[in-house]
Amino acid sequence: MKRLLSLLLPVAVLLLSSPELRAQEAQEPDMDKIINNQLDNLTRTFKLDEVQVFFVDSILQYNYPAMMAEMEQTRKTGASNSDTYQAISDKWMDATDRAFERFFTEEQWKKYLKSNYGKEKVRRDKRMSERAVKVQE
Repeated sequence: MKRLLSLLLPVAVLLLSSPELRAQEAQEPDMDKIINNQLDNLTRTFKLDEVQVFFVDSILQYNYPAMMAEMEQTRKTGASNSDTYQAISDKWMDATDRAFERFFTEEQWKKYLKSNYGKEKVRRDKRMSERAVKVQE
């Protein structure tokens, strides 16, 4: 997940930056390229079969743009608190992990949890749990 966040962070920064910078298309990352790189990495690391590759691609093709759209909508409301954007990212990355867990084999999921993806999942789960406790108070 750390690698995933490092790929998505520049996108989030561009969305939060001034309109002049966002207008420079040459500097904006290509969402298809980000998704394809992530798909290649997951396929290689976890030895996904063709059906799993299809599912991963479908999930990434939906979740990444949806997350970025939610961040953009939040930016348009004038939100500038980084915690707000972190919560949005956590929500979508958690949804991605839950989807992956459904069709990864038990062995692949264990490997996933031991990888950097799993380490990021633990950090994200902790943040989400802490936010839930704050809401309840």
